[in-house]
Amino acid sequence: MNNKKEETEEKCDECGSTEFDTNYERAEKECLDCGLTIDYQEFGANDDTRQFGENATTTGVRTFGVTDKNNALGSAAMSKKDIRKLPASQRRAFYTIRLMERGTVRDRHPFFGLVMRELDGFYGRNTAERLEFLARMSCLPLTKEQEKIRDGLKSCDQKRLAMPKQSICRLKAELKGGSESERAKIIAIALAELGGDLQITSKIDRRFDLMRYGLTDKQILSAKMIIMKHYKGRIGLLGEPAPRRIHPSELRCDDADQVIAHLDEVLSSSLSDTDLDTIHRNAAHRLDLLGEPGDMKNSPLTVNTNIRMVIACTYYATLQSLGLADGLLNRVATTCRLTGSGVSSRLEQFRDEDVTGKLFVDGAFEDFSIL
Repeated sequence: MNNKKEETEEKCDECGSTEFDTNYERAEKECLDCGLTIDYQEFGANDDTRQFGENATTTGVRTFGVTDKNNALGSAAMSKKDIRKLPASQRRAFYTIRLMERGTVRDRHPFFGLVMRELDGFYGRNTAERLEFLARMSCLPLTKEQEKIRDGLKSCDQKRLAMPKQSICRLKAELKGGSESERAKIIAIALAELGGDLQITSKIDRRFDLMRYGLTDKQILSAKMIIMKHYKGRIGLLGEPAPRRIHPSELRCDDADQVIAHLDEVLSSSLSDTDLDTIHRNAAHRLDLLGEPGDMKNSPLTVNTNIRMVIACTYYATLQSLGLADGLLNRVATTCRLTGSGVSSRLEQFRDEDVTGKLFVDGAFEDFSIL
């Protein structure tokens, strides 16, 4: 006796046909009579957890810098009843497009995504996410609620709330950039500088980015002025909450980490791993004597000196104490975006002030070494 249940043949919802053409790569079946396309997945006893089509888990959808997370067919899903009302040709096109675009997103404002990707590429994902508020404010239109508030303001205040991206694109050719890619870079650098000015992120030095991409100071400054004017309008006129500002000690700590990481990379080319490890430990001890980079409760002893100068002086003092300073003054200074003469002069001042008692730096710049 055959105890196996007979398999039920699948029928087309449209015409009732049982003849289908199966496409395993696209995970779909197409009715050979009416052309209706439906989802199809098949698994055997030895299959692993991989899936295809709608439930695919091998790739993720990139939504960073995208303004609309809905798929390209819209956010409202059509019911089977609504789909059946469509003509056969439109139904077939609908199913095909749905399968092709499943897992994709519609980007209503692609320029915003371009700016966010430039921020990510220039300054890293963390900085880009911190600056997302400013990027949205600069590249996206006001909401309907905000537009109602703007319509009730004076004409001069309404101009302050104009979208910065459009205002920048209306500038002269030498200020707005020659392409959309250049405009995105200009706005991204301007946002990063504003983030530093507003203490949202660490400060940046635009000179390196300008030389790299052939941009000018005037382009960045004009974009900053437009965006800052709009930012103040958003906060003052629309009542939007200002983004959280980073405590000065946090910014000082971020700058210190960046400079030390750069020094490690530069010095590793001419020093052994053992010497480099000794240098880092000695410099860390000197910074600890100074209380650098400080915290929210206690200020470091050299709080009035730029952290890059403090680190350059501590590392060069360490190199001198270990007898490894020959030929490395300018390399240390350049890495910290300073000059060799400036670092040497400031280090001597620290030592003179420590001896005379004018500046108590707890012996951080004395000649000693910890092995």
